[in-house]
Amino acid sequence: MHDNLHLKILGDRLQKFGPDGCFMCGVDIPPGSKLRTEEHVFPKWLLRDLDLWNRSVTQLNGRLIRYRRLVVPCCQPCNGVDLSGVEARVKAAYFEGFDAFKQLDRRDLFIWLGKIYYGLVYRESLEPRFVEEQKGERLVPNEHLESIAFHHFLLQTVADRVAWAPPSPGPASFHFFECLDSEIPEWRFDYMDDLYVPMLGLRLGRIGIICVLQDWGRSEGAQEGHLVAAREVMLHATQFREVYSRLSYMTKAFWRNNGHLVVGGPERATVTYDPQPPFEGVTETRHLAEVLASAWQVPLEAIFDGDRLCSTIFDQSGEIASMPDNSSLFPAPFSPIGLWPWNVDLTEEGFLP
Repeated sequence: MHDNLHLKILGDRLQKFGPDGCFMCGVDIPPGSKLRTEEHVFPKWLLRDLDLWNRSVTQLNGRLIRYRRLVVPCCQPCNGVDLSGVEARVKAAYFEGFDAFKQLDRRDLFIWLGKIYYGLVYRESLEPRFVEEQKGERLVPNEHLESIAFHHFLLQTVADRVAWAPPSPGPASFHFFECLDSEIPEWRFDYMDDLYVPMLGLRLGRIGIICVLQDWGRSEGAQEGHLVAAREVMLHATQFREVYSRLSYMTKAFWRNNGHLVVGGPERATVTYDPQPPFEGVTETRHLAEVLASAWQVPLEAIFDGDRLCSTIFDQSGEIASMPDNSSLFPAPFSPIGLWPWNVDLTEEGFLP
């Protein structure tokens, strides 16, 4: 059990659950503790720059919660010492621009993105599934947190308690895409993740990053045509969701569960791993279409007619589709509706005769 890995290898920094433990190291920090702080899952500087502070996100049960309330219990050493250095370096690169963000240290990126992913899951584990049952079933049960205990174990690299060998590529794959920005706050940010495969996608103004948190660099070698083409243009918001969906599909379809040798030491544990083989297998077009339809929030039949599958990366002539700005609309090919974020009836809105 990974839970025992924390105890047997590290001896401390356990994975704890509930509102009274640090989500990162597990130390007890009940209300009133001098060590207790709150960690914003999405950092405050990012929420303010993208005008997200008072905007809301939909939880698993459909309820809305403001981004500023997406906080988890965190002890002062984890928050003010271990995480703060990483946060400062990511913040500086973000404000410097896309190229600087791409050059961030892979360990820093893993910690920053891995904290967001784990923090969101942890935050939802604190929420009741039903409002009227505040102490009843949770939105995310503790059993699911236990199932991603190895990810939590890897996050202990933030305190220099876990390392991996070789040092690169490390636990995660990172895919960078330059995106179209906008003056409209609603078009500047997007977040996607998967509850059962540890991956997430973030669009932050011109910065687009998709991270598979535990494939040990495997997906970075994928040369699928749509992914290659997507790196040649500045992606529209709708296109970024297609890229995420294609990587999500490939990650799930060709996933490998790998065992890792974990070697303990006097100061830190080291996780060893072997180079990962490239993706192999056949793409099931219908299954990919289902992933895309979910991301674009349209019925399956709007983008897939049983033979042809819609793409926003290539136009009808097979050329890479380059859009002028995020206000441009991608219509579904087989239904008079727009693809996300334009989920409207185009006939009623006057876009189509």
